[in-house]
Amino acid sequence: MSQSTEELPESQDDSFASSEIEEPKANPFIPNPKFWWCPKCKAHHDYDYSSFTSGSGSNRSTTEIYSCKVCKARMFNPAQTLPWMYGLTGVGVILFAIGLLIGVSHGEVDFDTPGPELVFVLFAIFPLLIGGMMIHYMREWFAWSSAQRNKSAEELEQEAMNAPSAAVRTSADKTEP
Repeated sequence: MSQSTEELPESQDDSFASSEIEEPKANPFIPNPKFWWCPKCKAHHDYDYSSFTSGSGSNRSTTEIYSCKVCKARMFNPAQTLPWMYGLTGVGVILFAIGLLIGVSHGEVDFDTPGPELVFVLFAIFPLLIGGMMIHYMREWFAWSSAQRNKSAEELEQEAMNAPSAAVRTSADKTEP
């Protein structure tokens, strides 16, 4: 599956496959926050999509997984991750601050006897851990995209030619009829 989110209707799909003009492949080393990014390869490679549903009745949840075709690592979409990162981290910080303020208003923060401050601090842990994980991956993305933007077009093209995905693509192209 490629980075495109739209599927072609069956009639257009057949006509596209029969055309002799091949659409040029986008350079996976040019940063684009709207495309899926592999933190292991540090590139926007094509991905394999899988999903599974768990639960029953009204408690069903679907998990979608995007795996890099080159290294099989999980990929993420920076444009979709950023708002969740800010939201979860913000909620965690607010809950933690409320717990501390309640404890300070009582004169001390006492975690030996359960009270509302302990409840707020415990509820702050989950969003802070998930938000912290997102911060880690987004820092990798920001560092990579900043470094890539400082490279010339020739350097980016050379990087794309030397990438393991280029070898996979050319060998796959040779095996097609």
